[in-house]
Amino acid sequence: MMSPNLTTHRQRGSAKTVVEALRRFRRVLITAHIRPDGDAVGSSVAMARLLKANGWEPTVALSPLGMGPPKFLLDYAACVAPTNVKARDYDCALLLDCGGPDRLPDPLRDAVSKLPTCVIDHHATSKPYGIARWIVPDASSTGELVHRFATRWKWEIDLPTAEALWVALVTDTGRFAYSCTHPSTLRAAADLLARGVDSSAINDRLYLYASEGAVLLKRKAYDSLTTWFRGRVALICLTARDFRRAGVAKSEIEDAIDIPRSIPTAQVCLFFY
Repeated sequence: MMSPNLTTHRQRGSAKTVVEALRRFRRVLITAHIRPDGDAVGSSVAMARLLKANGWEPTVALSPLGMGPPKFLLDYAACVAPTNVKARDYDCALLLDCGGPDRLPDPLRDAVSKLPTCVIDHHATSKPYGIARWIVPDASSTGELVHRFATRWKWEIDLPTAEALWVALVTDTGRFAYSCTHPSTLRAAADLLARGVDSSAINDRLYLYASEGAVLLKRKAYDSLTTWFRGRVALICLTARDFRRAGVAKSEIEDAIDIPRSIPTAQVCLFFY
C-alpha cells in the first residue's frame, strides 16, 4: 500500500495547509533531523508548547545524545526517546527542520512512515513529503517559520516558547551574522526580546560556557588550520579519535567553523569531523 505521505510533484505549500491538516488530528509526534542542532531543538520545543496551548497533545521525540548546549530546552516540553516511539500512540507526525524520513534517526523512520505527516522546513527539497508542507528556503531558520506560524494564528508566545525560538534563530544565523539573516529575522528576534527573552544569558549558555575538553579540542582545531589557493580555501579537521579522547560531543564545538571563517581571504571554509 502506498504511503499516505508520498507526493508526485514539487510543492512548497503554506502555513494554512499545515494548520488545516493538523486540525484533523489530536496526538502529534514532533521530531526533527538526526543529530539535532539548535534550530531543530528550539523549533520542535516551541511548536510543542504552541500546540499544547491550543488544544493538541504533542510529544517531542529527539535524541539528546550529542545535542550539546540546546539540550536544556528539553525540560520545556513533553519528550520521549526515539527508541520508545510507537506509531499507534499518535495520530500524525510533524517534521521540523527536516524534509522527510530519510533525515530522521533510524528508530523514528518506521513510525513516521506509518503516520500522516506534516512538514515545516527551510531547506529546499526535490522530494516533497507529507500530506501538508510549508517549505520556505529563503527563511533563516525553521524557528523563524514557527514564529511566523504562531503570529499568523495569533497564538500566545510565552517566555519558555520565546526562549526556544531564540535558540533556533541565534544558532542557525550564527548569532545573526550569516547571510541568511533578513529583516524578517531581526523583527522576529525583536519580538522575542520584547516578550522577555534574556538574550545575554541564553547566548552565554550556548556559546560562552564550555567543558575543559571542548576548549582543549578547539585548540587542536586551531592547530589543524590549513589554507589552500592563496588563502581562498581554509579548513580545519578533527578525527573521531580526537572526540573520543576529549570526551566531547561534536555539537559542543560546532562553532569551530568560525576558525577558518576568520581568515579574511577565505571564500570556502570547511570543517571536517
